[in-house]
Amino acid sequence: MLGGGVTSQAAGEGEEISFDQVASEEQQVKAQDVGIEGMYPIYGTDVVDGVYEVEVESSSSMFRVEKAVLTVSEGEITAVLTLGGTGYLKLYMGTGEEAAGSDRSEYIGYMEDEEGRYTYTVPVEALDQPIDCAAFSRNRERWYDRQILFRAQSLPEDAVLVELPDYDALKQEAKERRIEAMRAEKEAAEAEQETEQPQSAEPALIEMKDGEYAIPVELTGGTGRSTVNSPAGLLVKDGLAYARLQWSSASYDYMVVGGKKYLPVNTEGYSIFEIPILLFNEPMQVIADTTAMSTPHEVEYTLIFRGDGIMSADETPQAAAKKVVYMALAVVAVCVAVSFVKKKRRRVR
Repeated sequence: MLGGGVTSQAAGEGEEISFDQVASEEQQVKAQDVGIEGMYPIYGTDVVDGVYEVEVESSSSMFRVEKAVLTVSEGEITAVLTLGGTGYLKLYMGTGEEAAGSDRSEYIGYMEDEEGRYTYTVPVEALDQPIDCAAFSRNRERWYDRQILFRAQSLPEDAVLVELPDYDALKQEAKERRIEAMRAEKEAAEAEQETEQPQSAEPALIEMKDGEYAIPVELTGGTGRSTVNSPAGLLVKDGLAYARLQWSSASYDYMVVGGKKYLPVNTEGYSIFEIPILLFNEPMQVIADTTAMSTPHEVEYTLIFRGDGIMSADETPQAAAKKVVYMALAVVAVCVAVSFVKKKRRRVR
């Protein structure tokens, strides 16, 4: 608790409210950035005297400015803010800690408009510049840190006497910086994960005779549109496990498993790869490069090979379907043969 127990009588309230409390970081909603990097302050001397409606950004969804009216006079700017609720008794142009330690005469009380909404008249140092604005909660009886920014771009074009920056270009640059930062963060996390838990590229050992089997497989990752056939082919060679994996697309030109690149084993139809099974019944990270987009693109996937569901190649649904087809063809052939014999006998008579 900060300050010396400064108090003020809240407008419309019949009790004393203490203003020496500041909400901790854990008690506050995560703040959002206001403004764009590259903006520069627009001062009162840069704006034609007058009254203007202006757009206001807020760092918190709990402090929503429904309307703001600027008054510019002889280089000084003030604004009347209309909030989207009645939860704040006082504002202070500064941080919550500064508010708790300042004199109550510096607090900005509310006035009710004709619709009963709370309005506050605040000084504005400059437009296009984040401004600290602490708000005292009626229910929580604590100061909450906020930031607001008055957007110069929302004023009439002839109201601003200086050239404003290219906001679209600033937004694009900020977007590119965010993407680059996220990419670097992702790469750092992946590098750390690989350092902590390196995944071997060696096929897993399996206690089965060499030969061809089938194994259920699950695929996650990517956009969710691509799938792989399940069960997949299971190849056992010298006691090591490999998978013959068929994708639902013909657009995959290579896979990366355990840091090693594998090319498809077919040239026509859906992409098929023979890759090592590194482990059973646990997530196995792989990369598949697709040419379905405008440019080749590596996509991360996770495969889980279910070692407890291994079956012989003859037991797969595909094999069963083939048997049904073969049996149907055999029946048709027999029927044709019988029909032919009957017709021949009729001719002989």
